[in-house]
Amino acid sequence: MSAEEKTLDELEAQASMLRTTRNTLFDQIKKLREERDSLNESSRKMREEALKHKEERDRINAKVKEIKQQLGPLFETLDEKKEKLTEAERALRDEYRNRSSKDRLERDLKRIEWEVMTTPTRQMLDREDELITRAAQLRKTLEEFSDLSKQEDQKMGILADKKATEMEIRAIREEMRKLSEQSQEHHEKMILFYEQVDKTRKTADETHGRYVEKIEEVNKVKEELNVVMPHVKAIRDGLKISDMKVAERRNMSSRRLMESMKQEALKKMENGKKLTFEDMRLIYGDEEDDEKVLDD
Repeated sequence: MSAEEKTLDELEAQASMLRTTRNTLFDQIKKLREERDSLNESSRKMREEALKHKEERDRINAKVKEIKQQLGPLFETLDEKKEKLTEAERALRDEYRNRSSKDRLERDLKRIEWEVMTTPTRQMLDREDELITRAAQLRKTLEEFSDLSKQEDQKMGILADKKATEMEIRAIREEMRKLSEQSQEHHEKMILFYEQVDKTRKTADETHGRYVEKIEEVNKVKEELNVVMPHVKAIRDGLKISDMKVAERRNMSSRRLMESMKQEALKKMENGKKLTFEDMRLIYGDEEDDEKVLDD
């Protein structure tokens, strides 16, 4: 093996190793690109989910704000009803404080009526007018107790209205509480998805960094191949030219030998010597057949 052939083998082995390294890097680049794209796609989908939860949170918060605006007038109404109830209760207390109890008044009226009915007329002459007047006053006072019943009914009506307003306020607050809980759930999910987006994006960036590094490695391998392959081609071309020259020299030697053998055969024929089959082929055959015979 010549020095050039040995150098060619070494360069071709080096080129083969570089191609293997390049192909391995291509596979790694493909996997890294697919992994990076998959991570970016996951990040995009998680971001969409985060935005959905954000939009739902904002929608609920807007609804809570809208519902909350209903509380202002209700609280004003409740304050008015509380004030009316306080006034009604104060009025009733004043009325009851200024009046004797109904039972005592009824007992006094019955006592006077009984006294009027059971006392002899002669004994009642001096007191009859007084008792009749007193009885009339008691009846009038007892009749006024019915007005107090109406005031009680009015107070109870105000109290019922107040309770209804309080229930309406509690219902609105309960609805707001439930909506606030839903808003908080969407907010927490939004935060969770955004955290996952950040983590996934960071991993995708790291993967892209490795992807870029592998491309740089491939470019270096290509540069080495670009250096090695011209040398390989040059040596191959040089060996090919050398082989062509050797082949050409061999053909020239064969033709000279055939021509010499042909001249010998012709001399034999001129001298009348017996010619062999090979002599006849050399004299009368074509060069291609002769060359084939010699090659065989």
